[in-house]
Amino acid sequence: LSGPSFAEEIMKGNPTTLVVASDELFQAVRIQKMLSNFKTVRVFTSDDPVGVQLGGALKNPLAVGAGMVSGMGFGTNTLSAMVTRASHELRQLCIAMGGNPRTIDGLAGMGDLMLTCFSSQSRNQRCGQRLMKGERVEDIQKNCTVEGIATADVAIVYADMCGLELPIFRCVHSLIHKKITPEEAVLDLMGRRSGKETKVLL
Repeated sequence: LSGPSFAEEIMKGNPTTLVVASDELFQAVRIQKMLSNFKTVRVFTSDDPVGVQLGGALKNPLAVGAGMVSGMGFGTNTLSAMVTRASHELRQLCIAMGGNPRTIDGLAGMGDLMLTCFSSQSRNQRCGQRLMKGERVEDIQKNCTVEGIATADVAIVYADMCGLELPIFRCVHSLIHKKITPEEAVLDLMGRRSGKETKVLL
């Protein structure tokens, strides 16, 4: 079960959409019927648990990266570019891990990614901002859980397993572990060879 959903907003009764995935679609339909209330929560089904799990977990380090963008003092142009290209990397990883890339276009992918990258409610986004102000990961995690720290490591393990470059994931990971400076990260990403925006991924 995944999708763009801050618990506080669900509790307020704000309209929310989610996706529930199972290898056996009838199981997903069963949960869909249990959770949908036709007023505030609408649940869609998916037969791609791999894609839904990857989207739900790996949007977190990307949200840390979004916070880093803001923490460096950049604006909406930079943040929008980062989120768009990050979704492309997430789609590549989804395919390599056996998921359906169209899942990343949906609630568990772009939906959750936009929520966590653009909202100050996101712990991961706030963590990225704090890291760029010089705070240590250890100190930030004393007061709150930041899923993106651990899943940044997981993303790199998966990328290496699948032989994928994933430059945004790698820059975020390197910044978290202080292997590069913010200035080096910007130069690395902006200095990459230009090419065609969209490529055939399948």
